[in-house]
Amino acid sequence: MADDHDLRPRAVSETLFAEQGYAAATLFEPELVRGAQADIAEHVDRVARALYLPFEQSCPDAPLTERIDRVFEHERSVANLLRVAVCTDAHRGPRLQALAHDPRLIETAERLGGRKLSGKIVRVRASIACFPEHRHAWHSDVARDDGTGCGKVVVTAWIPLSDAGPERGGLEIAAGRQPAPLASEGDDGFEIPAWRLAGLPRVQPECPAGTALFLDRFTPHRTLPTRATRFALVVWMKAA
Repeated sequence: MADDHDLRPRAVSETLFAEQGYAAATLFEPELVRGAQADIAEHVDRVARALYLPFEQSCPDAPLTERIDRVFEHERSVANLLRVAVCTDAHRGPRLQALAHDPRLIETAERLGGRKLSGKIVRVRASIACFPEHRHAWHSDVARDDGTGCGKVVVTAWIPLSDAGPERGGLEIAAGRQPAPLASEGDDGFEIPAWRLAGLPRVQPECPAGTALFLDRFTPHRTLPTRATRFALVVWMKAA
């Protein structure tokens, strides 16, 4: 666990965040974060047992990182249902809730964002090989700076539940702090068109388990492809 009294990583993170719109911090014990995947595995079991489909056909013996892909091979609609269930409700699990409400997460976000935060939205997000169409394209977490709803988000914490990076379904960031969203009213689904990112350096951070990657509200980012399912807990934190 990071030493709370070591101010050097904090200073570097604050500078990087202020200039580039993102910063990574090691906040949690890696095993604590990996263990939170048990909430997801239990939720998949819970949903699979509620179906007419025999539970054994939900591939309960497969590793969590392969299970939805294996279900997809013979029951595509069920695989999609499990994906949606995880991304809709798995965040309510006790281990994931403990991470989302850890004081270190809020304290770091407030320090990086330079303002008091109050209120959050929490969800699990997944990069799944069999569902490439559901990888997030270029976007920022605030696409409409109207001060309402999602427009109140100031800082996002992306917490991968396993080692993440360029080869493991991590995030790619268009670095450089933005004064406003790069999406426009005409952009379909709030996706940022590639031409708006011209000239911005691309960064693909390595994020070992235990890392929280903090993003400014206007920082463009997208999900990278993966060969094995990668889960992340995402906490969107709003202005007080």
